[in-house]
Amino acid sequence: MLEGLLAGLGFGRRYTEKMRAAWSQDIKAEGEHVRHEIARELKHMRIEQEKLMRAEQEKWARALSAVQDSLAQAIERQHKAERRATQFILQHELDEKNHDLVERLPSLLDESRVSAHVRQAIETARLLDDPFPHTVVEDVMPADVYKTMLRAIPPADFFGDKDLTKQNLRIPVDRGPALTTRVWQFVDDIARRAIVPAVLSRFEAPLHRHYEALFGDAAARAATLAQSPSGGRVMLRRPGYHLSPHRDPKRAMLTCLMYLTARGDGEAHGTKIFRVTGDHESSYTQTYYPEQNGATCELVKTVPFRPNSMLVFLNGTGAHGADIPMDAPADLERFSYQFYVGPSVGSLDALVAELPEERQKLWKGKGES
Repeated sequence: MLEGLLAGLGFGRRYTEKMRAAWSQDIKAEGEHVRHEIARELKHMRIEQEKLMRAEQEKWARALSAVQDSLAQAIERQHKAERRATQFILQHELDEKNHDLVERLPSLLDESRVSAHVRQAIETARLLDDPFPHTVVEDVMPADVYKTMLRAIPPADFFGDKDLTKQNLRIPVDRGPALTTRVWQFVDDIARRAIVPAVLSRFEAPLHRHYEALFGDAAARAATLAQSPSGGRVMLRRPGYHLSPHRDPKRAMLTCLMYLTARGDGEAHGTKIFRVTGDHESSYTQTYYPEQNGATCELVKTVPFRPNSMLVFLNGTGAHGADIPMDAPADLERFSYQFYVGPSVGSLDALVAELPEERQKLWKGKGES
């Protein structure tokens, strides 16, 4: 048809073929252009579709996360409510059971008698230097008071429950049976008024050397800072508990650890004492693990978990740790009372602020610049 039309207009055959070839190229080029446009549009549509799908997935993921968070919070609230209810019932039962003993506490917990006993026990305890200054005080409390302390340890429901291998009861006790709150507040007072002065006196020489290592020319001033207990808590440890060789937070100059167990329960799973090779001063204030900083820890001895005894050590060199293996009896429980001795945060910070800059850097938190 096209050829006849062109021929009728007087165009020759050769010209007609050229025109047809040109139009074919144009049509082919236009077809390629259209295909490219369609492909580009399809790609764009796929990208938009994927964006919508991702947005929808993210929307559902956020919604699911919100539901999970809400459910977790509801479970936590229920758990706390159940714990409070259990504590309330136990507190009522124990208060009734121990009513007569609580009534006798004023005469039993005689501060002057207990303080004199504690000071005498600490003063006569042997101070050891290997692998670092420490002492083990035997019969640290009068026998009747110690027996009452054991009885005043509340059920595990009153301890923290984040990790059942290591639970703590902070002192003072916010909510608990009357016997628990009264007796352990008394023990904490004895720690402040009798134990701290006695151990400071017993460790006077090694403490002075420790101050010189930490504060240099300011050691004499450091020795004049008022020292007090902190971090007081009753600790409950069970099979599976492990504490690698470490030193306690740097602000603690001394650590006191009183073992709470009945006679006949055995003395295993006490505190491990380590000698540290390649040791150096901690460069931050938190708990310090020498092995994580290139040092080697060698076990020297294990202090027996002996009833009514107290381990006191200088928190400056060496390391200590503890273990209760998983194959220990499933019902094994180890209770102890621990607190630190050191200057108040404010007075220590004021002293550190006067040290040379390179020494101040050693008193920052881990990761602080």
